[in-house]
Amino acid sequence: MSKTIRNLQGGDNNLPDDLYKLTSHWIKDGDSILNLGCGSQFNFEKIISKEKDVQITSIDIVSTNKPSYVNRFVTKDVEKPFSLNKKYDVVTFFELIEHIDNTDVLLRNCYRNLKNNGLLIFSFPNLASLYSRIELLLGYQPHILEISNEKANLGTGIFGRINNPDDNPIHHIRGITHNAMKDMVHFHKFKILSMIGYEYRLGKIFKHFPSLAPVNIFILKKL
Repeated sequence: MSKTIRNLQGGDNNLPDDLYKLTSHWIKDGDSILNLGCGSQFNFEKIISKEKDVQITSIDIVSTNKPSYVNRFVTKDVEKPFSLNKKYDVVTFFELIEHIDNTDVLLRNCYRNLKNNGLLIFSFPNLASLYSRIELLLGYQPHILEISNEKANLGTGIFGRINNPDDNPIHHIRGITHNAMKDMVHFHKFKILSMIGYEYRLGKIFKHFPSLAPVNIFILKKL
């Protein structure tokens, strides 16, 4: 009997196209991109390759066949230090950091594989979002931060049922606020260029209020 492999580093997440498109104007034709935690669907790669003429290297912990618009695929655990044989103009990851324990190793891998003045672009769920604040005020576990690897919605009430009706754990083990991430990236010697708020159901309402947005997109420069 075949066994389904669950990617605990978040690579099998299926994120909305417009989240990726919010980052595209930071990427130039001719850029080399390293995308971490790409998963088997290569969603970011698919979007950016349609909009820009770029060279893409994708990394995931689970081996998979790469599509033609990805130049190179490498099987790596992003929680272990690694250096590839080149430096990149842009390093990206999307909805990855909340799935892993060794967050410092992840950010050092990004820094190590970036060119000087290169860009790091990533997204993460914001534990201090307006939604999470309401959940906590009402005494519920924020639905973006799980306490069980077997059942996702323990303690989340109606908010969990709305956001994860199948009650499938997605291995969110890190709860990160907007302000905590600002401190984290400064600690790892990145300069913040832009912070964008995102919510897939309400379009651009949260775009200019990242501290309250359910998802944050950070654009950073390597110092």
